[in-house]
Order: sequence, then C-alpha cells, then structure tokens
Amino acid sequence: SLEKGVELDHHWVEFDDVRYHIQVSMKNPHVLLLSVSLPTPSSETIFVCGLPFGAIEAIKAAYGNLVQILDPPRDGFNLTLKINLSKLPANQGTESF
Repeated sequence: SLEKGVELDHHWVEFDDVRYHIQVSMKNPHVLLLSVSLPTPSSETIFVCGLPFGAIEAIKAAYGNLVQILDPPRDGFNLTLKINLSKLPANQGTESF
C-alpha cells in the first residue's frame, strides 16, 4: 500500500543473465523505476535500440499510459520503465479465484 511507504532499491539476476533493478523513493512514492538488462543476443536476433524487435511497441500496447519508457535507459540497462502506481486501477489484484 502506498500509505505505508518503504524505500526500495533492489538488484537481482534471473537465469540466462537477465538483470533487474527496481527502485521506489519516498520522495515520489507513486513512481516505481524498473530497469532490465538483457544478455548479449544471438546473431540471428534482431535488436533495435538495445531491445528485441517489437519490444517497445508490445510494452506500449500492454501497459498504455501506466508506464513511460525512459530514453535513454539507466546506465548498464537495455530498458528502464517509469511506472506510475497512482494510475493502477482501484482494487487491482484483490479478486478471489
């Protein structure tokens, strides 16, 4: 919950050397920064601006105005998303299955 704000600055690495960096600051608790670094692609992979072809369009289509793609991304990363948490729909993720 945003009312119980906590500073967050965390790095982690997933299999295949995908690196993540997530940050939330109490100075602006409604904004989450998520940076992603991808491993070096194979020679047959088409990369545009450091990302697989079509990635930017897919992010925009999936998340709309919830995210802003920062250009350039943070140093050492292929992509940095600025996510406005205040734009999340109310009660998102609280439904029972």
